[in-house]
Amino acid sequence: MEWLDANVLWWHWVVLGILFVVLELALASFVILWLGIAAILVGIIEFLFTPSFSIQLYLWTALSIVLLAAWFGYFRRTWRSPVGQAEGEHVHIPGRVTEQLGPRRYRAEFELPVLGDRRWIVESKQPLKPGDEVEVEKVYGQIIKVRKRSHP
Repeated sequence: MEWLDANVLWWHWVVLGILFVVLELALASFVILWLGIAAILVGIIEFLFTPSFSIQLYLWTALSIVLLAAWFGYFRRTWRSPVGQAEGEHVHIPGRVTEQLGPRRYRAEFELPVLGDRRWIVESKQPLKPGDEVEVEKVYGQIIKVRKRSHP
């Protein structure tokens, strides 16, 4: 460890951090980025305070864990899958029933794509027949809930 204390300088950490950030550009995992940022921070801390190499390793490990935990905590709160989340984006998209598949189950074609497709299996609380105009009420995974469209 004495050799590392004497020979690992602050700029080695900065270079390691930059290499991690560049590697992140190639892999796009959003994990290596935080390891690189932690290494750059350790380089700055070593430049200012010159802790021993073992302390630098502990700092790098702790900073990496804290940054990763903060990122995944933020990511989990802000990212949502669009499946089942039709309350804003897909509600009221008009369509037309093309086929009856069973009781209250139909095939419909929509004017605009709903989650990437215009044709969907739909369900309705009210009975429909082919040719009826409908609009999206809610998306439940692979099934779209629709209601008969009322014209003003």
